[in-house]
Amino acid sequence: MVRVVYVVNLPYKKLGVECDGKQLILKMKSKDVEDSIKMNFESAALLKILMEQSAVIAEKINKDFKKDKIKVHNIHDVGTVFGVDGRVSVGVLPADENRVASILVGFHKDDKHISVVVKPKKIALLSVIITKIISENLKLD
Repeated sequence: MVRVVYVVNLPYKKLGVECDGKQLILKMKSKDVEDSIKMNFESAALLKILMEQSAVIAEKINKDFKKDKIKVHNIHDVGTVFGVDGRVSVGVLPADENRVASILVGFHKDDKHISVVVKPKKIALLSVIITKIISENLKLD
């Protein structure tokens, strides 16, 4: 049985992952739009690394802002991973007086785009879940 594991599961916003054989499927919902991107394990491993990097960058931005009032004004582009049927981009949104630095995850297919903003801890958790799925399903021959 295939089960979706969501790290964000709100009525208006979802981000999760499932495994279907030899592919990882990332699922996203933003407002009323839902989509998914399929990836082989190699691409999913790269996405996991980009997610970890984005969480570290966001936490550093948050620390610098809280401690030293250093303000970042631009989105930090962490990277893009190409899947089977689209691509996933990862970026870090800066912190300000009203919010902490967060991760922007975007799905891009043809001319369709969907994105959600996720806190660093949730992205770190998703990274661990991706690692677990890959390690449990990877067959090295």
